[in-house]
Amino acid sequence: MSLSFARLATVIASTKRNPAPSSGRVTVAVISIATLKITPLMPVTPEVAQKYALKSPRDAYYAYTEGTPDILEGDILTVGSIDYRISAVGDWHTYREIIAEKVKVS
Repeated sequence: MSLSFARLATVIASTKRNPAPSSGRVTVAVISIATLKITPLMPVTPEVAQKYALKSPRDAYYAYTEGTPDILEGDILTVGSIDYRISAVGDWHTYREIIAEKVKVS
């Protein structure tokens, strides 16, 4: 990790992914990446919302991580004790841009 990015990536997160369905059932998400250094989550700007064609940017956040870790749309990003559903992933120079929406608990 570059020193300049290390100063920005101050948040430790993890990701979870649903395993392949077994007997037609989807099981509980399991940890995919245990430790992922990201920039702090920031509210999505109108430009980012337009880039990813987000319908509701109010509950969406974005962050960056260095390199190209195995992160897919539909994964769960956990920061602290809060889960976010990853709605989009894109590459930006040598970084991966992560768009996540807060998981609403009913």
